Amino acid sequence: MRVALIADTHVPTSLASLPIDLLARIAGVDAILHAGDLVHRDVIDALSRIAPTTAVSGNMDPPEVARSLPDRTTLQLGGRLVGLKHGHQRHALQNRYIGLSYEAPEMELFYQAMATQLPNAEIIVFGHFHAPVIRHWNDRLFINPGAVAPPHSRPTFALLDIGATIDAQIVELSPPI
Repeated sequence: MRVALIADTHVPTSLASLPIDLLARIAGVDAILHAGDLVHRDVIDALSRIAPTTAVSGNMDPPEVARSLPDRTTLQLGGRLVGLKHGHQRHALQNRYIGLSYEAPEMELFYQAMATQLPNAEIIVFGHFHAPVIRHWNDRLFINPGAVAPPHSRPTFALLDIGATIDAQIVELSPPI
């Protein structure tokens, strides 16, 4: 099973619409997971034309979008439990690690919080940091596909292949024009 992992599209506040490069590269996937900060529900409609799409709310989603999406969810994909959450936490916790690298000791707080919030997930997909990572932590695989929206860095998404083994890769998109 091939799954496209997308986060932080910020349409239409940062991008007018989803990049054509993204839509072309995810054609043919079996499912799409969006880890929040869609900003507009049209993003789900556009992605759903490609494959069944599951999305969660992010901290930048306006109330009308946030109310229509769960804060987190767990799905069975390819025989694996995959957890999906944007990744933002309460400010008192988040302020202790935000802006640090994924390897910083303080990030343990983030990984522990996410594992607690998605207790049965083998794979945890998140966004929020606008920085891609594929990282094993304890018995879980954490994947941040990065951000489709500018300006933090080059836009990225991820592809997750779930079969007898699990393979994840970050894919760079063409920069927006």
